[in-house]
Amino acid sequence: ASLVTVFILIGMVSLILSSASKSASHSVVENSILHMRLRGEIVEKHRPLDFNFLGNKSIFSEEKSIGLYELTRAIEAAKTDSRIKGIYIEMRGFGAGWATLTALHNKLEEFKATKKWIYAYGDRYDEKSYYLATAANQIFIQPHGEVEFNGLGMNQPFLKGLIAKLELEPRVFRVGKFKAAIEPLILDHMSAENRKQNEELLGDIWAEVRKSVATSSKIEEKRVDEIAGGLLAVSAEEGQKLGLFTETIFEDALEDRMRGFTVGKDEDLELVTPGQLLRDSTATAKLQGAGPKKIALVFAEGEIQSGIGSSDSIGSETFREDLIEAKEDEDVAAIVVRINSPGGDALASDVIWREMMKVDEKIPVVISMGDVAASGGYYMASAGRYIYAEPTTITGSIGVFGIMFNAEKFFKNKAAVNFDRVVTHPYADIGNATRPMTDLEASKIQGEVERVYKRFLDVVQEGRGYEKREDLESIAEGRVWSGTRAKEIGLVDEIGGLESAVKKAAEFANVKDYKIVMYPQQTDPIMQFIERFSGDAVRSWMGEVLLGKSGYANVRALGQVAEQIPLSQVEMKSGIYMRMLKDIKIQ
Repeated sequence: ASLVTVFILIGMVSLILSSASKSASHSVVENSILHMRLRGEIVEKHRPLDFNFLGNKSIFSEEKSIGLYELTRAIEAAKTDSRIKGIYIEMRGFGAGWATLTALHNKLEEFKATKKWIYAYGDRYDEKSYYLATAANQIFIQPHGEVEFNGLGMNQPFLKGLIAKLELEPRVFRVGKFKAAIEPLILDHMSAENRKQNEELLGDIWAEVRKSVATSSKIEEKRVDEIAGGLLAVSAEEGQKLGLFTETIFEDALEDRMRGFTVGKDEDLELVTPGQLLRDSTATAKLQGAGPKKIALVFAEGEIQSGIGSSDSIGSETFREDLIEAKEDEDVAAIVVRINSPGGDALASDVIWREMMKVDEKIPVVISMGDVAASGGYYMASAGRYIYAEPTTITGSIGVFGIMFNAEKFFKNKAAVNFDRVVTHPYADIGNATRPMTDLEASKIQGEVERVYKRFLDVVQEGRGYEKREDLESIAEGRVWSGTRAKEIGLVDEIGGLESAVKKAAEFANVKDYKIVMYPQQTDPIMQFIERFSGDAVRSWMGEVLLGKSGYANVRALGQVAEQIPLSQVEMKSGIYMRMLKDIKIQ
């Protein structure tokens, strides 16, 4: 029966892929509009097998993913395609990091500079969606729409009290007073150092938002702060009066208006999705590039770990193989590594760094930073001969930590479980969570953390060319920086996006005509289906069967809280970590 089920599932996949292929063959005609309906998570690159045939929901994830790379390429194609008259952006509740939004915003500004128009529409706007909308010629909102424009904030949970109640004893090892990844486990509030770096980070990102809003609305930046600080715009009507919106209008009325100046009021709007445009050979002819040489684009997205990676993690073995494959292609003249990672396993980071250094000896390696390239992510980046970051990128976090727990009292007093041990040598079970750690064991682990930190400093000093060690040490200690400040202190070379990095790589390689090729190559769709179905999808289905939808939702919500701290990523593994906080959520 199980074999029959597998064949049925594979058959379903084939039918879905076939259907998707047919629907994607929509041709681009005259007077078309590039329709960017933003709903779901904007990731670095599109994950093809998203199974979004049930609308915007995916079987395998809460929302379908949208690829930043594909969005920007579609906008680039639309710039010179005479059939595309403008862009219509629908804000439908999307998620994205600030650097992702900056990259998309800048690309839309390029499009607008061609004298084509951009309309943005939404029922609700928050700081992120409105920041993106400021790239449009006109910004529209539903007449009874809602506005949340009250500045940026960060709310972090601290679990010291919970851990004490559970009678767990965390043992922390770190170097760097700004290394805040472990703070939720040992404090009940932000440290002074952590608060300082978070305030500066929020300030730098808000400065970019404020500048764009002021430019778009034609008001002074001081007035933008007054609007946010006084809750002056919480409704569509208030926002329009303050100049934040061009007009309040219903969606169907706006579509009628666009229909009138494109295809005619009695015709259907010709809306083209980014995916459809990128499948049109006429639109993408200039994007393909020319000449035999290639610039390889290698994506590094997610947590860094040893071994095999996935679509949302960076495995040291997998990533090395991607680099080697690109390097061994005789037509590849240079490599651009796109990093969007908060770091992870220290040894895996070093393995990847070493391979990148070896590749750079043969062909140039240029770095493009996404939303986050911090801690182990920055360790990787330091291997590049040139580094680009967006002003809103989060980077730095040059620090190291390790954490272990003594759960002896928890097991004994909360679970009525005792453990006994037999060893050949006194420290054979070092790191065992069922007994207290000795002072000797603790000193050895702290020594390793300090050794890894020294190695981290060595790598950055070599890669970035700091002449004086004290200059580097003063900006390290685990501190995070915005891309803007990172350029000022020498952690990055230039403010810019992925396209700038590709051009710089071609310049280093001394090639003018080239094609861009992506690594890793897209996985076979059937294998993607098997990988997805064997993991989260099955867990989700089983969870709902066993706990009911509401029960499973509660368990997931608890898990999402746990993800805000390094618990799930660190303490159950041995090793030393170069990692910033799980997610810095700036809202």
